[in-house]
Amino acid sequence: MRAYYESHKERIQAQQRAYRKRRQAGEVSNPWLLDLRVDYKTPTTEDFKAISTKELTYSQKYYAENKEKIKAKQRETRERNKKLSKQRAYYAANRERILEQQRKYQQKKTQEKRMSKTFFGRVILKVKKIFW
Repeated sequence: MRAYYESHKERIQAQQRAYRKRRQAGEVSNPWLLDLRVDYKTPTTEDFKAISTKELTYSQKYYAENKEKIKAKQRETRERNKKLSKQRAYYAANRERILEQQRKYQQKKTQEKRMSKTFFGRVILKVKKIFW
């Protein structure tokens, strides 16, 4: 450390002089800051309330008035999106099976529609309904 200080002695002393100079300039610029003769009054709640606040925008007012409703709607949206993402993942994993079920159901419906147009077809459908 001594060797470092000896080799950088001039630079360190210049930094210290500049620091003292800046500090003295700050003290001179505000002499009341540390003057003990001045009695600073402690701010009260009324003093803080007396400070004017910035006027709120329309959207800020609306949010303040409807905060609970907005949060409930956001919660519902998040839950719905979560549910939909699970459904999408399930459909992607089971796509072939679901399409096969849908195709079979549509075939069954078209067959019933065709059979219901004739007397014997309606009889067969009623028998199927009872026994199957």
